[in-house]
Amino acid sequence: MAKDKIIAALDIGSSKMSCAVASVDDSKISVIGTYTHKSVGVKNGVVNSIDRAVNAINETFSKSEMMSGHPISFVVSSISGAHIESLNSKGVVAVAGFESEISPSDVVRVNEAARAISLPSSREIIEVIPREYVVDKQRGIYDPTGMIGVRLEVEANIIHGSTTALRNLSKCITQVGVDVDSFIYSGRASAEAVLTDTEKELGTMLIDIGGGTMDMIIYAGGRPAFSAVIPIGGQDITNDLAIGLRASLEDAERIKIKLSKEESLAEKNIFIDKDGKESKVPKGELYVGDMNIGMETVPKNVLNDIISRRLEESFKFVQLYIKKAGYDKKLPAGIVLTGGTAQIKGIEKIAEHIFKLPVRIGYPSRLAGIVDQIQSPAYSTTIGVLKIMADFMRSDENRYLERKSGNITGIGSKVISFIKSFLP
Repeated sequence: MAKDKIIAALDIGSSKMSCAVASVDDSKISVIGTYTHKSVGVKNGVVNSIDRAVNAINETFSKSEMMSGHPISFVVSSISGAHIESLNSKGVVAVAGFESEISPSDVVRVNEAARAISLPSSREIIEVIPREYVVDKQRGIYDPTGMIGVRLEVEANIIHGSTTALRNLSKCITQVGVDVDSFIYSGRASAEAVLTDTEKELGTMLIDIGGGTMDMIIYAGGRPAFSAVIPIGGQDITNDLAIGLRASLEDAERIKIKLSKEESLAEKNIFIDKDGKESKVPKGELYVGDMNIGMETVPKNVLNDIISRRLEESFKFVQLYIKKAGYDKKLPAGIVLTGGTAQIKGIEKIAEHIFKLPVRIGYPSRLAGIVDQIQSPAYSTTIGVLKIMADFMRSDENRYLERKSGNITGIGSKVISFIKSFLP
């Protein structure tokens, strides 16, 4: 790569919107600007108010531009929501290269052939992800470029979603003067940020638990095999706590976060009760006197019981999807949890109990620059989008599309061709 490129990634979730601007060279991704805004106008990954969403996105971009010192003209955005589905498809082409050598254009043609599937008019293809190439019946090929053969096949995983949801999200972004270069499924972006190559090869499921959705993606043989989204997330836990404690949603959210922090065991032991006397926080209790819920402390086991019941129910839904995909007992690398809600204390044990598999919390890694604010599971999707963009740039720089009208460069993915069709 001749010189550093500047890229921008956007993650629009149900609880937050985050943008990250990064400088990319041959060896590293360096974050130079980032900003997170409370998500408004979006629920469960779908826009429900254009005006409110546009205002929030505009502020997110503006603050990211100020921090990075680079104007944002093009962005790659994540996409989520219960409308996301996936299926596996095959494509076949005859090799047209000189002396039957497979060229990059042959690879593009076979990927396009895999896109030739029948979908309702209300559905659009988001990504076509090659799982395996086959050259003259020789399987297990990840990159056939330069090989000799007469017949090229591809087995691809196709992620598709609602045309309406995609166009509304694209409209919100373009109304602030930023073009959408492409969309990437949130689950795949998070997987790129936290999964290891070994986990992908052996077989694993990543679950990104956000505020309003659970994004799932199964990897087998190093490639995505199944994706789905469940409209359940951390906000449902907050709702349960609000009902159980007869508290506001704001106070319930504060209690959930306070309980989840590692330092919660070290909370202050002395507080001033309603009679003005000093009292000691009983063992096993959480101090909530600074919140408007009519009590000074709440038993932690009551809070943990409310949270665990909701998580158990959610993970049982995930189990159904694993069986539907045909991967029951076929995930030796276990389950990886990420997303903001994955930071709930003890969530691994709950997941291990339900799935009967090893479980770990996935943290994004291998980033440089200003990463203190985004080096957590809550930002796995944002970081994953940056990594996917950077990987494409490095592997296919000759086809990397540089936009003449701005400083932020788009990736022009060779497997995502619907970009401009969504612009109003």
